Amino acid sequence: MTRATWRKPANGRSDIVNIVSAARRGLAILIPVAAFLALGSRVPHFLDLSNLLNVVRQSSITGICAVGMTFVIVIKGIDLSLAGLLAFCPMISGVLMLAGVDPPASMAAGMLAGIAMGLFNGLMVSRLTVPAFITTLVVGQISQGLALTINGGSSIGAFPDSFVFIGNGAIGGIPLSDLLLLAFLALGFFIERLTPLGNHIYALGGNETVLRQEGLSAARLQFFVFGFSGFCAAVSGLLLSAQLDTVQPTQGDAYQLDAIAACIIGGVDLAGGRGSVPMAVIGALIIGCLRNVLDLLGIHPFMQNVFIGSIIIVIVYLSGVIRRHGELATRGTL
Repeated sequence: MTRATWRKPANGRSDIVNIVSAARRGLAILIPVAAFLALGSRVPHFLDLSNLLNVVRQSSITGICAVGMTFVIVIKGIDLSLAGLLAFCPMISGVLMLAGVDPPASMAAGMLAGIAMGLFNGLMVSRLTVPAFITTLVVGQISQGLALTINGGSSIGAFPDSFVFIGNGAIGGIPLSDLLLLAFLALGFFIERLTPLGNHIYALGGNETVLRQEGLSAARLQFFVFGFSGFCAAVSGLLLSAQLDTVQPTQGDAYQLDAIAACIIGGVDLAGGRGSVPMAVIGALIIGCLRNVLDLLGIHPFMQNVFIGSIIIVIVYLSGVIRRHGELATRGTL
């Protein structure tokens, strides 16, 4: 089974579908890029190399989360547990490191916690058919509560240098944060385009009937996708804590919206079946640039969320309009 098998319309108008899909991806990128250029050209020091490198470093957290979120949205789901996992997983690792456990083992424990929470999301969605919105929202709240409980609601810090180096060090002049983002981009692209698993994930979001006819398990795919998203969230949380040399129980709140926004700006279809990991990562970089511009302009973070949220609403609305026109054109009624 290839992507063309389930993506091609019954009446054979694949050219129209491709044009509509390209138009939606172009629209998703055009709006934030236009805002970026309009604001960036008027902000001093924004285009300085040091500032742009800092933007990439800061965007690595959102970018890694967006890799996992892309697959979740492709299967018509959503993962609202990211905010909680971005605090809970590094809190586990941080407490272990401060107790004398080696950083690699401590980080492994945090990543396993993220995977476990993600697999629980997948179990609830796939086996118990609880909507992803409800499941992940509850798991996010549970994770947030555990992060607050573990250390009595207080932040922890002063971690070993080897851990802090992951967030702030460089290899060959390239920040490790950037290298980790590239590694997850490559992993996501490999799964998406070069494995049968990726093809099945897109089929689940695009045409589940075809998937079942092939004798494939939708539940197993959902299980994997949510587990992978939990893993990405755990790594992102650890990277964030390494950059800050601290773990704050609420440190993930801002990144959940940005991860979803990155996917939408990157053209991942909320209706499922369409999207691209590389474009989602580009969306994360655009979000990072927009937030950096707003920071340089002195815009309060709360108002930044208003700005980013407004962009999401506009893109979702216009994408829906393009989708409806594409459906009418495919049926020959436009």
